[in-house]
Amino acid sequence: MRFAILGGLLVALVAPWFVKSDSTLAIAIYGFMAASLAVSFNLIFGFTGQLSMFHAASFGVSAYVVTILVTSFGWNFWLAIPCALALVMALSILVGTICFRFKLKEFYFAVVTMAFSEVLRLITLNWNSVTNGSLGITVVEKPSLWTPWGSLTFSSGFSWYYVTLALLVVIYIICQRVLGSWIGQCLAAIRLNDQLGETLGIDVFKYKLLSFAIGSALAGLVGAFYGFYAGFVEPHYLSITLGLDIVAMVLLGGINSLIGPVIGALLLTALPHMIELSAELRIALYGAILIFVILVMPKGIMGLLSSRKNAA
Repeated sequence: MRFAILGGLLVALVAPWFVKSDSTLAIAIYGFMAASLAVSFNLIFGFTGQLSMFHAASFGVSAYVVTILVTSFGWNFWLAIPCALALVMALSILVGTICFRFKLKEFYFAVVTMAFSEVLRLITLNWNSVTNGSLGITVVEKPSLWTPWGSLTFSSGFSWYYVTLALLVVIYIICQRVLGSWIGQCLAAIRLNDQLGETLGIDVFKYKLLSFAIGSALAGLVGAFYGFYAGFVEPHYLSITLGLDIVAMVLLGGINSLIGPVIGALLLTALPHMIELSAELRIALYGAILIFVILVMPKGIMGLLSSRKNAA
């Protein structure tokens, strides 16, 4: 599997030199950002066992904060990111503390995090003086990065392709390091059974909160870049629909691996464009895929490949 991942990364690194279509590059860029969201979500969902519906809110809040700081206050893009992540971390710790102190699980955890997410979306929608309400905010500024050869501005699809690919790799490695450490071992025990974790002396509250905060902050990191590539931010970024899209990506790829959500996200991002579906039909397609995956292959694509490999 490691060689397959490295091979896929190598193909991704050289692909823009051969792909001449801007629309194909754009699909890949959105796919990389969706994959980053899915990988960070799976840290909370697949590896900690908590179905969070707060992920889209973390993504959207960060997108708004960075956009407002840069466009309204003239902040540097890179300095605005830590402020946005700090706010997302504070919100996720607040929401997580409430949920985990009351020991909410499964359905109840999903409903409460969905309620918090909806509250933030409504605040964004109605705080017209700051967020411009339902019209959102247009972003014309483009981030730039200092290099020894001069300032590099991220204005072309080619440059954004490598920025978002690097973002995916960084988030993947962070999650891999977390899961490979003693934190990952504690999360594995908690996912199996909370009581088992407590019996082993694991502070279940602390590790659930840690996983929730890290995953939410990584979603915020994706949101910080997303608005500047898309050219606008809007309340839809915090919607439940986006949260369900992320769930569908993870379930399709498989919740028991880090690479599974990447595969699921890339497929679900590319598929509607390949068969030219409207936004309404795209939502219907996601719903149909969710039902199919849950009923036919609950372990997703990676689970299916693993079972066939074991059978052979």
